[in-house]
Amino acid sequence: MRWGLALLIALLVNFGLLKLMQSMVTPDHQRGNTQLSKALPIDFVRLPPEEPPPPAEEPPSEAEEPTPELPRPMPAAAAAKNPQIELPSWQAPNLALPLDVGNGPYLGGFATPPPPPLPAEPVPLVRIPPRYPRRALLRRSEGHVVVQFTIDPDGGVSDPKVVEAEPKGFFEQAALRAIRGWKFQPQLENGVAVARSATQTIRFSLKK
Repeated sequence: MRWGLALLIALLVNFGLLKLMQSMVTPDHQRGNTQLSKALPIDFVRLPPEEPPPPAEEPPSEAEEPTPELPRPMPAAAAAKNPQIELPSWQAPNLALPLDVGNGPYLGGFATPPPPPLPAEPVPLVRIPPRYPRRALLRRSEGHVVVQFTIDPDGGVSDPKVVEAEPKGFFEQAALRAIRGWKFQPQLENGVAVARSATQTIRFSLKK
């Protein structure tokens, strides 16, 4: 009895192991097909084909508007006459100007010529100092002498003369002797040296 029960249990265990091994060996897609085969059947319902939409109706053509009639031109006889415009009378202003410009003499249309340019001051090139007069030196006198002379074309001095002396009678001869030895730059006119008159002041003063 015990042996029979043990044999039955052993068979059941072997059968269970066999089923387990078979399920492990069977591929997944076969198991899926088996499950799908057990699913409920599906009925496909076919829809009727859709009818094409009706063609769009063309809008009714707009009625052509009647062309307006242009106004007929009026005949020339019925046209208005050109109006006459009266312009205001205009008188030119009186532009008479007085011609009395005084009782002075008529100077004509010529302008007064400009005055001639003043000659430049003479430039001494050689200047010899005058000797102090002995009489003035003893008296400790000081003064000046204005000498007028002519500068020759070669720059020398000629015709010197005293036009002013202060004090008189002390420095005139010393100034004349000194001015004769001076040399000046000659004056040029059109590139040519000419003589000219000049004036020079010679001062006499003592050292303090």
